Amino acid sequence: MEQLNQEGTPTLRDYARVIWLRKWVVVGTVAVLVLAALALSLTKTKVYEATARLTYAPPTDVSNPGSSSSVDVNNLTIQLQSIGNLITTQGVQSSVASSLKSAGKSYEGYSVTATVATPAGTSSSAIADSVDVTAQAPSAEAAAAVANAYAHAVIDVRKSSQQQSLRAAQQVIQSQLDTFQSSQSKLSPDYASLSLQLRDLQLAEATATGDFVVVTPATPPSSPASPKPVKSAMLGVIAGLFFGISAAFVMGQFDVRLRSHREVASALDLTVVGRLPQLPRRATQDDELVAVRDPEGTFSEALRVLRSNLDWSNIDENLRVLLVSSCLKGEGKTLTACNLAVTLARAGKRVVLVDADLRSPRVHRLFKLPNAYGLTSVALGRVTLDKALLGFEEPPQVMKVRTTSRPDGAADVRRSWEGSLRILTSGPVPPNPGEVVASHSVAGVIAALSQLDVDYVLVDVPPLLGFGDVGALAPAIDGLLMVASVKKVRRPTLEEGREILESLPCRKVGVVVIGENIEDSRYASYYSG
Repeated sequence: MEQLNQEGTPTLRDYARVIWLRKWVVVGTVAVLVLAALALSLTKTKVYEATARLTYAPPTDVSNPGSSSSVDVNNLTIQLQSIGNLITTQGVQSSVASSLKSAGKSYEGYSVTATVATPAGTSSSAIADSVDVTAQAPSAEAAAAVANAYAHAVIDVRKSSQQQSLRAAQQVIQSQLDTFQSSQSKLSPDYASLSLQLRDLQLAEATATGDFVVVTPATPPSSPASPKPVKSAMLGVIAGLFFGISAAFVMGQFDVRLRSHREVASALDLTVVGRLPQLPRRATQDDELVAVRDPEGTFSEALRVLRSNLDWSNIDENLRVLLVSSCLKGEGKTLTACNLAVTLARAGKRVVLVDADLRSPRVHRLFKLPNAYGLTSVALGRVTLDKALLGFEEPPQVMKVRTTSRPDGAADVRRSWEGSLRILTSGPVPPNPGEVVASHSVAGVIAALSQLDVDYVLVDVPPLLGFGDVGALAPAIDGLLMVASVKKVRRPTLEEGREILESLPCRKVGVVVIGENIEDSRYASYYSG
């Protein structure tokens, strides 16, 4: 799970966010499966379905036609279930073929099923007494004709079977009657009883119905039973949602990208002290200070929020020397350090910015300063610290003029730059930057800077991973400020950086997140209005 709540347990909001981040995967899966279902549905042959209903009609008691006998539920169940087996017998098949042939019809490609059904309009607990004979065929007329043919064939076959059984019983009784030869023997009670039984069997044969009647004949349906494009599309939507959401969660387990400051804070186990928009391309390509070029823009406003958060972190005034680093190269740590230094100085802070990234120094290019001497020169004793520190002030065209009234009535004009910013560039890059940074000389230079009359000493150092510069300088600083770009860094990298941070003997101030997509656009419009 990409983002968890503070207790580390996924919440419903976390699950919803995983789906929302990959909403196009879900939408795409739904669209593909819906189109596939529709295509399959439209290419399938149309199948029509018609049903004829048979209802059980118990045979009449020929000895007492007016009486109504109770229905044996067990016998009724057996009779109903036997219809399903009967429609597959050779007798029913032959009867259906003969019936369709006599009607001048010849249908192919159909299928027939029989299912037990309860009478319409009754409760579900009522005793079932009907069977639905359903036929499926390529045409509506064929479906109705086949269903009716099978329904009548079932009745005819059952009727024929009953009559055959009754005739066999008549032959047995007739053979018994033939044993009475004399006129005197025919007057016996046995002869009269057998004669009565023979008459009843003859009546039963004449009135045999097969115990079923067609109560609802099949009619040609107006629309095919399948395919149903709408139903297929709905099944496609359901299947698409299932597979799409499943794919979103599977992708979420393997996705290591970062999309919010909360994910960065969780991966590094640090507090977010600032959220900066994506650095302008012009600033990264042309080595430009956004805080100087656009002091009223959204990026500069975000820097002021970062400045305020640092002031709150430094409420005890024990956070003077700050190391600014990142996990990887190219995340924007140098630009953040330089722009932050300008923003702090503009607010009246006395700031010293040190370029301790001896592997790829950029501070002098951003401030358009010479780099003939700097940190390495001071560390080697070639120049003094005072000489190496270079001053910087904003160009007059970007400095605001503030006019206030003095007690004597005269106008007091002051520029908005009320603090001071001095910069210690890297100086000549040595062939062994790692050893130089780890030397006591560099630590002594930073210690000397902390003794100056300054509020902040910002030290730009190489990335945390792959270099030991941060660990070498950690004992000489008051706090470490990390910079993380959600566009550049990935979660495993931050987790690896967290392991290194835990071993450093310094205070971890927090992390500045760069490049997050701020959801509330009113934040930007408020300050740019």
